[in-house]
Amino acid sequence: MSLRTQITDQIKTAMKARDTVTLDALRYILSIVKNVEIDAKHELNDEEVLNVIQKEVKNRREAMSQFQQGGRMDIVTEEQKKLDVLLKFLPTQLSQQDVEEKVRAIVAALPSKDMSSAMKAVMAELKGKADGKMIADAVKAAIMVDTA
Repeated sequence: MSLRTQITDQIKTAMKARDTVTLDALRYILSIVKNVEIDAKHELNDEEVLNVIQKEVKNRREAMSQFQQGGRMDIVTEEQKKLDVLLKFLPTQLSQQDVEEKVRAIVAALPSKDMSSAMKAVMAELKGKADGKMIADAVKAAIMVDTA
């Protein structure tokens, strides 16, 4: 079953359960997927839909931090609920420690220790399994330790 079909099925389930927060989050992500499809002029595959969801998760997290700084905890709570809905569609994310271990192993096996080749090798292995910023920070740390 494709990811898009799963989202549509979850929309139906949320409608039957009268779960407005879940319904809003799912409808929003489906509309973004449709807009990207229109721009790309082709139907998105599961990997592309995952990329759209990951971008939206990142946007939700940024919005939550802005609302927290503004003291709007009511909106933060609602955004967290919507974020939880979106996270169900993403593969399980690696912990900080797991990312650091995998990055160290990959960087140690590389012949050249520059940032671009290290990031390319690490992202090929960990893309979608961890946050990009977390990966970049781990790569920087691994290169610093390896070259020191």
